[in-house]
Amino acid sequence: MKNWYDSLVSIGINNSNQSNSEIKRIKLFNTFCYCWYVTAIILILNYVTKTPILYLNVVVHFLQLIVIVLSQYLHRIGKYEMGRFMFAFMLIVNSFVFGNFIKKGQLLEFYLILAPAVSLVLTDNKKINYTIFSAAILCFSIPNYFFKHYPTINFYSPALVCLFFLFYILTNYFKKQNNKIENLLELERDKVIGDKAILEEQKNKLDKLNEFKSHFFVNFSHEIRTPLTLIQGNASRINLKGSVEENQEKINIINSQISQIQSIINNIIDLSKIDSNEFTIDGKKVVFRPFIEKHYFEFKEVFQKKKIEFNLKIEIPEITVFMDEDLMSKSINNLLSNALKFTPNNGMVEIAVSLENDLIIRINDTGIGIPEYDLDKVFDRFFQSKNDITKSQGSGIGLSFTQSIVEAHQFKISLSSIPNIATTFTITIPKKAIEYSLVKTESYSKVVKNSIPKIATIPKSKTANRSILIVDDNEQMRDYLKQVLEDYQLTEAENGQEALEILQQQSFDIILTDYMMPVLDGEGLVIEIKKRELKTPIIVLTARSDQEGKLNMLRLGIDGYLNKPFIEEELLLMIQKSLQSLDTLITFETTLETDEKESLNAFAGKFNIELNTLINTRLDSSTFGVEDIALHLNISKSTLNRKIKAILGQTTQELIMEARFQKAKTLLFENPHATKKEIAESVGITNATYFFTKLNERFRSSI
Repeated sequence: MKNWYDSLVSIGINNSNQSNSEIKRIKLFNTFCYCWYVTAIILILNYVTKTPILYLNVVVHFLQLIVIVLSQYLHRIGKYEMGRFMFAFMLIVNSFVFGNFIKKGQLLEFYLILAPAVSLVLTDNKKINYTIFSAAILCFSIPNYFFKHYPTINFYSPALVCLFFLFYILTNYFKKQNNKIENLLELERDKVIGDKAILEEQKNKLDKLNEFKSHFFVNFSHEIRTPLTLIQGNASRINLKGSVEENQEKINIINSQISQIQSIINNIIDLSKIDSNEFTIDGKKVVFRPFIEKHYFEFKEVFQKKKIEFNLKIEIPEITVFMDEDLMSKSINNLLSNALKFTPNNGMVEIAVSLENDLIIRINDTGIGIPEYDLDKVFDRFFQSKNDITKSQGSGIGLSFTQSIVEAHQFKISLSSIPNIATTFTITIPKKAIEYSLVKTESYSKVVKNSIPKIATIPKSKTANRSILIVDDNEQMRDYLKQVLEDYQLTEAENGQEALEILQQQSFDIILTDYMMPVLDGEGLVIEIKKRELKTPIIVLTARSDQEGKLNMLRLGIDGYLNKPFIEEELLLMIQKSLQSLDTLITFETTLETDEKESLNAFAGKFNIELNTLINTRLDSSTFGVEDIALHLNISKSTLNRKIKAILGQTTQELIMEARFQKAKTLLFENPHATKKEIAESVGITNATYFFTKLNERFRSSI
């Protein structure tokens, strides 16, 4: 009903650019017209039911209806002023005709006072308003002078004429007040809309900043925990009675990881100095060619290992540049590290230095590049263009830091990129910072042909015949795991995609994977493995410590989740337990018929995900147990135990208890000051002493 009414009173509203005042006038005009229609129809019906029928009255009202319909039509097609003038003038004609001819002597002339008021309300056109006002006064005061309908009333007396003026002035006053209020409301509305837009923009910026910061802290944790794992692992394997060479190799790894952590911390400290205006440039003259060559030779080996062609092209005379050597070195290192990170195997990276009007340093690569819509944001703090690499590596501060250093020198840095073709970072050093030496100009160009690294597969151990696939993007982490798992037959993969290609060619007893990796991360790898319906136990070994990441993996049905840094014995025990479960599963499957086995395989993936999700969402309940799972899955307890044993190699109770152990361990890590009672209650256990005894037995440590 409301929509129907709104559509009727909105006839004549042609576009959204009309002001609120104009829209109100249109609606008011339509309302006046509909009121006139209703009044005229009621009066016509009244006249035709009388005896005798008042034909003259009927005709006059019918003619009025035609005029009002015409005025509304003019209004509808946008001729607003003409339609409104016709309406107001019809009020005058109506009062004049009925007051002087049809119903004379009934003081209907006083209705003429309404015509100027209606005209004022409907239009700001002064010509129309003055015309209607003048016509109304004339039609009110003159006719009685001739027709003598009211012998005792002087219609042209000053008092009655003043009544018109008074009513007109009052209407005009209230109209102006209303317009002022509407203008104020319009301003307030625009201000509110503007404030809302600003708040929405700020909210979006805060949401993006929170997303960037969350991503930064997850990746920062990953960047710190991996070196910590290597430091802890290699430190524990130093044998004071062993050979100097073996121990020195472990010490070198420890030192390199300490340097990596120190570099990350230093970058963050330098950023904080920039924010607090404590950032200073220690400028001095630096011979430029050796400065660039040093970076080339420092990165040469790591580019070779990744099978990336790494070139250095210098076409400059002997010059010195006034700059902070340490800070500019960090800038070049950041740009080369990015080129290494984002350039795939068999790609090309080049440092090109030329002297035009200014000194130009270009770092070109054939990596994945940066989309056009991200080019103006890559130097923003915490920003990372979304791709398969940034979701597992980096903090989003390197390029921001680099830009700050370059601009603090009053140099310039720019970027151009065509995704998957070429990316170029250009540092421009103005000629005022350059000084020439009196040495003959030379050109220097060098191209490195990279050797193909060996595929790392460790031969079978004499003490075991079990195979493990190690999937981790950190080479030193893989080397460390090879030492920890030296009794197993090992194969390496740098990322999930490489692991899937290996899995097409051979099978393994255990898959040990990192979570955050480029190209295809651990979560994507697990999803693909589950799609292939492989029963190989999967253990996730990761620097990611957030609860959401762990739950995502557990829902996919992995067999173990271990945070870096970890205890070597805990990893070995987890592998041993997973192998026992695999053996139990294989033994059980040999007892099944072919059709049972096929049915079980089809059911296993979905069942495993649903089961893990249910357990992890109900762990805080002390009453949660085997009966609840059976009821949720709508199967009997015996069938449930049989299926879980077949799919996971464990009993249902063992599965629930293992989930409680893992969650308790995570909670202790996140809040080491929590009491045993609080931890036990969080995983649905009422007897905290008994639970922690079992927890210590499970992880072979004092928790």
